[in-house]
Amino acid sequence: MRGRVMSLYSMAFMGMVPLGSLLSGFLARLVGAPATILLNGLCCIVGALIFFRQLKALNRLMHPIYVKKGVITETSAPLPETPALTQ
Repeated sequence: MRGRVMSLYSMAFMGMVPLGSLLSGFLARLVGAPATILLNGLCCIVGALIFFRQLKALNRLMHPIYVKKGVITETSAPLPETPALTQ
């Protein structure tokens, strides 16, 4: 299992960073470094918000799998509903 995790880590940080750096350099050449940093930051925020919106569904999907594997007990409840985020 550790080997699988390390291969994913290696691919994500050693394989994708050069491509992202190349894209950021190209974008910085077109629009400037401050605008590129702002755009990259906004992309990170948007990605985090999309992930956060899907977190409840992911938790409901994974809960039975974790119970079956013995990672958590049957009585462990999924994440509680948050009314402010469902509107």
